[in-house]
Amino acid sequence: MRLSVQLYTVREHLASDWRGTLEKVKNLGIPYVEIAGMYDRSAEEWRKTLDELGLKASGSHIGLDQYDNDLDGVVATAQTIGFNQVIVPWIGEDQYGAGWDKFAEKMNAIGAKVKAKGLKLAYHNHAFEFKNDGLDLFYRTANPDLVAAELDLAWVAIGGGDPVAWIKKLGSRVSALHLKDYDPQAKPQWVPAGTGKVDLKGCVEAGKAAGVEFGIIELDESPGDSLQAVAQSAAYLQSLGLK
Repeated sequence: MRLSVQLYTVREHLASDWRGTLEKVKNLGIPYVEIAGMYDRSAEEWRKTLDELGLKASGSHIGLDQYDNDLDGVVATAQTIGFNQVIVPWIGEDQYGAGWDKFAEKMNAIGAKVKAKGLKLAYHNHAFEFKNDGLDLFYRTANPDLVAAELDLAWVAIGGGDPVAWIKKLGSRVSALHLKDYDPQAKPQWVPAGTGKVDLKGCVEAGKAAGVEFGIIELDESPGDSLQAVAQSAAYLQSLGLK
C-alpha cells in the first residue's frame, strides 16, 4: 500500500506557501498527495511542481456538481496532473434523501462516463451514511466496476461500523483508505494516526490483503500544527509498512 496525504489536512499551510508545503510533505517521505482544491493554480502548474518535487497525485476530491457541469474539465485536469482516480468527497441530503439506491444509480451513470475517459470514480464516506444502513445499500446498488470505495475509517467508526470489517466486506473495490484516527475525548477529536481509537494496524493489514492501492493520511482538524500531525502520522504508518 502506497502512502499519500489528503492535502485538505494542511490547507492553511498551502494557502500561505503552496510550493513550500508540498516540498515539506515530500521531505516527510510521503510520495503521493490527494488533491482537494486547486489553490488558484492551473493543472499545468500542479503537474510541473509535483514533477519538480518528485511527488505524484494519488487522486483528487471533486464535488458532485462538477461531474454534471464540467466533466470535460474534470477529465482534462486529471489527465494533465496525472491521476486516474476522482473521488466524490461529500454530498448533501438533497442527493440521498430519495434513497441511497437512487443515489447509487446516479453514481453508476457518472462512473460509466468517467470510466469511458480512462478514470476511476470513488465515493468517500462520512458517518451519516450509516443511518438506516445507508452505506450498505449504496454499495449493494452501486456497480463495483463503476464505483469504487474510498473508506474513511474514522468516520466508519463514528458511524457505528467496524473499519476492519468494512474493508473486508468491500474487498477489492476499496481503492483507497483514509487512515484517519480520532479520540472522542479530545478537542478536536481528530488525532495523529496511531494515537486514537481506530485499529489502524488491523486496517492496514486488511487493506494490504484486499490489494488497496493507497493509504491516505487525513485530519479534518489537527490538535496542533497540521504539518507536525502529518509527520507523526506518516512515521506511524511507515512503521506499518506503507511506502
